[in-house]
Amino acid sequence: MMDFEPEPEQLLLGDAATRFVRERCTFELWQGERAQGRALGATLWPEFAAMGWLALPFAEADGGFAAGPIETMLLMQPLGRGLVGEPYLHGCVLAAALLHHSEPGATRSARIEGLHSGNTRVAVAHGETASRYALAQVGCRAQREGTRWRLTGSKALALGADSANALIVSAAGDTGVTLFWIDADTPGLVRQRRALVDANSGAELTLHDVLLDDSARVGAVGAGLTLMHDASQQLLAAMGAEALGLMDLLLEQTMTYTSTRRQFGQPVARFQALRHRMVDMFMMAEQMRSLVLLATLRLAEGHADAPRALAAMKVQLGQAGRYISQQAVQLHGGMGMTDEIVVGHAFKRLLALDALWGNADHHLQAFVAASA
Repeated sequence: MMDFEPEPEQLLLGDAATRFVRERCTFELWQGERAQGRALGATLWPEFAAMGWLALPFAEADGGFAAGPIETMLLMQPLGRGLVGEPYLHGCVLAAALLHHSEPGATRSARIEGLHSGNTRVAVAHGETASRYALAQVGCRAQREGTRWRLTGSKALALGADSANALIVSAAGDTGVTLFWIDADTPGLVRQRRALVDANSGAELTLHDVLLDDSARVGAVGAGLTLMHDASQQLLAAMGAEALGLMDLLLEQTMTYTSTRRQFGQPVARFQALRHRMVDMFMMAEQMRSLVLLATLRLAEGHADAPRALAAMKVQLGQAGRYISQQAVQLHGGMGMTDEIVVGHAFKRLLALDALWGNADHHLQAFVAASA
């Protein structure tokens, strides 16, 4: 593992997040919210705002704390352990990275203040069915009509879009891809809710001649792809930290269970074959920890190698996440597949994280291309 010593303020943030998750993000509470069709993170959103976490990624000029990838990593890892990475991952980390580039003025200030306070829930809709993981393939169209824009097209599943009251949507025009802020009640916008494998949800979007003023733009005309690429780097780093928290949770749960489950008069953790499997789980998690730290530091430094480090981390997320999850389920026996314990739910979340924003195969190709 790499040698990294956080600053005192960063330690305080990590400790506060760990304590919050331990006290407020119990598995029993998570199950209760899930049974009622709600995500625990969404229920705790006002508390996230009170803790200052929704203002964390924004610049001081925007009323934020100017936190970077390192601070986000220290927050996301505990949130992963508590199964509350969403909606913070997309609704704050990704949305903040895009709003940072919106044009100064009263509209920008009102949008950012709404997110800070927790009154505005933002979802980002960029992916489309035909584009897979290619950011540049945008079929949704934006046609300029004087001082207004007309948007038509559709978007594939956007996380949190079913409950968000505002959306950031990408659309292609004559001068390239542009990002737009669309209020959820805008005429012509249709949302179809979709449930995800990890108990989170999102929505598919259809835009029927959605008319927007020019003030709806997020960033300059034609700058959408650059903004999405830069924001996706921030998202991938945060996603890796959440996945690491989930892996730590699975390892802890497995070690605790095998230490208390007895067979032939002794804990099953004493069986050499099972101990070897848990050591392999531990090693995979430590490899992930090093790659998360490397990618986060590279991104924070603005290092040219950051995209390659992020690709390597995402490959490890997919491979280690699957291996650790499978071992955790198998070592728990049949109960590992049930809804009554946290193991299966952490497994599902890791599966979802692998598929989001490029799976292991996609990022392996990106890593090879960056290494050529």
